[in-house]
Amino acid sequence: MKRTIYISLIMMVLLTTGSCKKFLEVSPPDRMSDAAFWKTKGDVESSIANAYGFIFDILTNGPYVPCNGDIRAGEFNPNGFDVFAAIAAQDLTNTSRLSRYNMNKLSDWYPFYQSIAACNINLVRVPGVKALSATEIKQYQAELRFVRAFTYFYISRIYGDVPLYVEAYDQRPLPRTPMIEVLKFCLAEMDAVKDDLPWQYEEPSKWGVRAARGAVYALIANVNMWAAGFDKANQQQYWKNAAAAIKSIYDSNAFELLPIEDFRKIFKGRTKESLFEFSVNANYGTTTRYVSIGQWTLHSPLVFDYANSDCYFDADYLKRIFPIDAADKRRDLWFFSPYANNTSAMFVKYSNVVNKVTSTSWLLDDDLIIFRYGGELLLGAEALANLGQDAAAIQLLNVVRKRAGAPNYSGGGGDALKDFIFLERQRELIGEGIRWYDLVRTGRVTDPTQCKSWLTPEQFSRGGWTWPIDGKARNNNPNITLNTYWIK
Repeated sequence: MKRTIYISLIMMVLLTTGSCKKFLEVSPPDRMSDAAFWKTKGDVESSIANAYGFIFDILTNGPYVPCNGDIRAGEFNPNGFDVFAAIAAQDLTNTSRLSRYNMNKLSDWYPFYQSIAACNINLVRVPGVKALSATEIKQYQAELRFVRAFTYFYISRIYGDVPLYVEAYDQRPLPRTPMIEVLKFCLAEMDAVKDDLPWQYEEPSKWGVRAARGAVYALIANVNMWAAGFDKANQQQYWKNAAAAIKSIYDSNAFELLPIEDFRKIFKGRTKESLFEFSVNANYGTTTRYVSIGQWTLHSPLVFDYANSDCYFDADYLKRIFPIDAADKRRDLWFFSPYANNTSAMFVKYSNVVNKVTSTSWLLDDDLIIFRYGGELLLGAEALANLGQDAAAIQLLNVVRKRAGAPNYSGGGGDALKDFIFLERQRELIGEGIRWYDLVRTGRVTDPTQCKSWLTPEQFSRGGWTWPIDGKARNNNPNITLNTYWIK
């Protein structure tokens, strides 16, 4: 149902401007295997919306983004929500504890492969649609290759090594491909199409929700930075590539930081700060409680009849990233009583609420933001600092701090700067589903001073940073190996 609703929403944007299944089998209602379907531009737009819809569906089947991205690091007080406590305790094979909010289903990677299969089929079919011009074919293919590469990048961060399917209708029982090879595939794909899309679309209705060149370069930067954390022999080149991608975004002048006071506009989506996001819109029925962490961090008067928040960020963590005596509008605007360390506190970064005073069934109307300009500038700063280009790193860092009403960075270079940029990403992107991944790729996840739910170096090396893979992945594919760390 969610995918159908999301596809309907995406189609309006486009037009207004199971374990028993075989590998990568696309469900019949999608009609993508029917040659009679591929006749018009509308058919192509519908199929592309379907590819987006598959990935949106799985990312909102449960609170996968906040749980594995934020809550897993341990600084989110679960306040009796056992599913969150289990995730923070790395108790990820306990299906009874994870069953709430469908978190146990994240171990099933099949839905992600539905999106990949849709892209593979589209890439074969689109060039044969005579109603399209050569330019349109090129742009549609670039967009599809972005969605496919993004999906591979996303699942690599969750499961590590994954099977790499790139051909339409491929039903072979492929083994898992080493993660670095998958990431290199993503980079090659994006390098091939990076100039085939506009930096940004003219129609604001498409900003962020349709992959444009800014999204492609953001993905290039993020893939390189993730690869650098694991392929250490080639770190320098990955950092150079990431820095170059962010410089291209910066030099394009296609994006900007909105005033921090307009943060609700930022997270409602489709702004000049957005590089890539999935649309959530109450008017088209895509409201969901599983998009953001805001569902558990709001109370009256922002939502109806809730005297207290369900959960809250630990005060000690907030004091570390937002020192009490340091000026920062993000703390002042995104939090109510941040240091209370109880349910009187509120995290209001996500607070575009529907039905907030008319019923107890209030819903959040914030988009699922994947890449935005503020976070990507800081990723570029991190890459530059790793390369020893401290002055250029500080320049990007201070662009973000200026928008936040925080003083310019005045510390030294080297490790001090790298540590500060890491904390700045935690400040800027708190609650946006990036903390665990930043801890993992930088190796800080093995440092007990960096997060509550830290891993020992031995646990990390055995794959403790991954999520378990459901055993049914082997039902039709005996060549699949599971993540051995999670096998009891």
